[in-house]
Amino acid sequence: MLKESTQYVIKELAIVTKGGNTLDIRNIFEEISLFDTILFPVISGQILITDAIGLSKRLLFDGSETILIHLKKSDDTDQRTFKKAFKIYKQSNRQNITIQSESYILHFASDELMFSEQLRVNQYYEGTYSKISIKILEDYLQVSKNRLNGFYTQSFGLKKVVIPNLKPIDAIQWCCKRATDQLQSPNFLFFENIDGFNFVSLSDLLPKNPVSDVKYQTKNIQNEDAQQEMSGARSFEVLTQTNFLERTKSGVNAGKFIGFDPITKSIQEQDFSYGSHYENMKHANKQPNFSEITNRDGSTNSTTYNSRKSVSLFTTNRKNSEYIKSHDPYSLTTDENQNAFLFQRKAIIENLLSKRLKIVMPGNFQLSSGYNVNVDLPYMGAKSTDYTNKDVSITGKYLIVAARHIIGFEKFETIIETATTSNDLDFIPKSSPQEEMIIEEY
Repeated sequence: MLKESTQYVIKELAIVTKGGNTLDIRNIFEEISLFDTILFPVISGQILITDAIGLSKRLLFDGSETILIHLKKSDDTDQRTFKKAFKIYKQSNRQNITIQSESYILHFASDELMFSEQLRVNQYYEGTYSKISIKILEDYLQVSKNRLNGFYTQSFGLKKVVIPNLKPIDAIQWCCKRATDQLQSPNFLFFENIDGFNFVSLSDLLPKNPVSDVKYQTKNIQNEDAQQEMSGARSFEVLTQTNFLERTKSGVNAGKFIGFDPITKSIQEQDFSYGSHYENMKHANKQPNFSEITNRDGSTNSTTYNSRKSVSLFTTNRKNSEYIKSHDPYSLTTDENQNAFLFQRKAIIENLLSKRLKIVMPGNFQLSSGYNVNVDLPYMGAKSTDYTNKDVSITGKYLIVAARHIIGFEKFETIIETATTSNDLDFIPKSSPQEEMIIEEY
């Protein structure tokens, strides 16, 4: 018999009060939802409670309570468990069900987020942005060594920076947005997933081997291969597929950064082309998501820079100023183009998110943000003998940019949102028949 992928064991599900009392809530919960993403620094979630024991009358839910969650797959010892303590920060949707029972939702997030809101970093640091970030996690948020075992990339260049009165997590995000890899690409991410905290470049994440195959196929109840069932997508949806017009308007293809230096009274312009920047990054698949389009005047979409302009304060030509050398030598150690990096980073992230899939999978804690999956989805339109059954427009390796694990009675599923900067369109047969193009009204 096929082992159901929804089988799991709740090893622990309890609320710890301010006074240290532990209250087991395994018998009163309806559903747990755990969420992580590369675009948010910590894991968060919520739990639906059906309360017939008067729990809400004994607890304040004022931020002092902790929820302990320990979940484990019951049928697969190789799969990861999930074990973590969170801070409950909000109660919502409280309503009566019967005279003696009520339901409500408890919202929770990693303790580091709550702790960070209470602290400020005012400190001078020397070193790489990645090492500075780890130092802040250890010193200010007291993150244990075992929660620092996530993806890590050493950023390029030694920096001298003063963190300007920022909350610890905001300070790390500040470093993340300014960090560059060895090829000077500003593509770093800071987030928490099942492994812990990650400070990693997108160039390091995209080429990594996939942790799972994702296929859409009819479930065969006679099939005893549980692994095949685990890789089977229950449903999928194409959230976004490259919008050329939006890419052009937002400056993802190309743009111009204009920097003004109020000290030297000078202006510097920097052109940005994602096409040339693409070559400085590593990717999951063979071909880029974008195409270079030739305009009527002979220019291309990657060499016309006026679609998006960004103006910001800038430090230009200060190294050539004798006055600054003698009066403010420290300013010479700062990044001259850090604001330009912010401009480039926005284009890199937007390009990644321009092609996204939402896939519902059997519950699997291995499917966490920052990991890759191989996506093999069928073509759902009219079939031709000259075509592979793959949907070539969406097949390939994808990065998990967000994951939601939903656990309830007789239910365990994982919803992943995947994205990629590249595609596998190389394998389209050369002899494929010409198809009629359908143009929608604009």
